Amino acid sequence: MTVILNAPAGEERDARRGVVMMLVGLALFSILNGVVKSLAETFAVNQIVFFRNGFALVTLLLMARGLGGLTALKVQNRRGMALQAVQFTAVLLFIFVAYRHMPLADATAISFLQPVLVLLLSAPLLGEKVTRLGWLALLLGLGGVLLMVRPSGGGSLFGLSMSVIGTVFSALSLIQQRSLSRNETSLAIAFWTLAGSALLVLPSLPFNWVQPTPSQWAWLIGNGLASGACQYLTTRALFHAPVATIAPLSYTKMLWALIVGFVWFGDVPTLLVLAGSAIVIAASALVYLAPKPVPAPVRLEEAP
Repeated sequence: MTVILNAPAGEERDARRGVVMMLVGLALFSILNGVVKSLAETFAVNQIVFFRNGFALVTLLLMARGLGGLTALKVQNRRGMALQAVQFTAVLLFIFVAYRHMPLADATAISFLQPVLVLLLSAPLLGEKVTRLGWLALLLGLGGVLLMVRPSGGGSLFGLSMSVIGTVFSALSLIQQRSLSRNETSLAIAFWTLAGSALLVLPSLPFNWVQPTPSQWAWLIGNGLASGACQYLTTRALFHAPVATIAPLSYTKMLWALIVGFVWFGDVPTLLVLAGSAIVIAASALVYLAPKPVPAPVRLEEAP
């Protein structure tokens, strides 16, 4: 009997579908980041991360009922999944520390070096060739983002180091997800990444726990439940499309940050920021309009 992991029966990998899934997932995550920013005024980041990752598991378990049941959560590569959970948690922790020691614009600019690292590492680690179109989209997106964030060059060397380390872990985490997607279901990757991250953060909660009010409980839990669906979308995108195709799409987070900032917090973008946004949109359009073929699903042979 032949088993095709990570895909419903008859489903083929579709790079354009992966692009759309990632764009939708990044948009929803950006909206949820507005919720996180509000919660961060009261709660420490480790508490927010724990609720986000912990309650996201509820959503993923409900989704599992329509995606093959608990068997969809079965893991083939336990060591690789554990590594993914550690890398995912490291991203959150290092980037948060960086925000405390350097201007937000500078940390944001450094974080957008992630696609560059992904493209540089995807060939030697995954064997996925980077096309000229991929490099063009990457450079366009990076230029647009730099127009928007206008890094100041301030901040401490420690903050800079934390931001760079967090960005490196972010690139490695994205590549690890793509590698795992060859033999693991998207649901399993999302579930065990979040479960592992929640367990890693759990021991730190007593040190800065803030008791939520009833309304704050609702926001914390709601943010977690919605994050579960978003995490599945972005993980599923890496099943359909090569990581070199997906990486430049991360620049669209800046577009949604502008929209959320304007609607939610009243931040008015400048003309320079709008120009940078247009460049990012153009880079994303390049990625969508000409996706490259992707390998067929990985097949594992089992005895009848």
